[in-house]
Amino acid sequence: MITLKQLIQFVSPNGQQMLIDFVKRAKDERGAGWLDEMKIEYPTFCWIVDLVCNKEFNQAYKELQNLFPRVPLRPLRSKLEQLHTNLKFEIERKR
Repeated sequence: MITLKQLIQFVSPNGQQMLIDFVKRAKDERGAGWLDEMKIEYPTFCWIVDLVCNKEFNQAYKELQNLFPRVPLRPLRSKLEQLHTNLKFEIERKR
């Protein structure tokens, strides 16, 4: 899973770029099975990728709300949506 501290880091511009660069590097270095190879090494990253690949933004947002029920995520919503969109684009990009 993910901690609140990680979530806040990931929605920052630097954090978003870090995740996008990580996806690019993983796809380039590991090829078609990149995600399966990374599940054991990087479980938090793979959990994020799973949210992006397998859920529309509203579903992913609800999952985050359930994970952090006492944290008001509304102020981060636009950043979370931006992260979801940008990461999904990079994951689905043809190499």
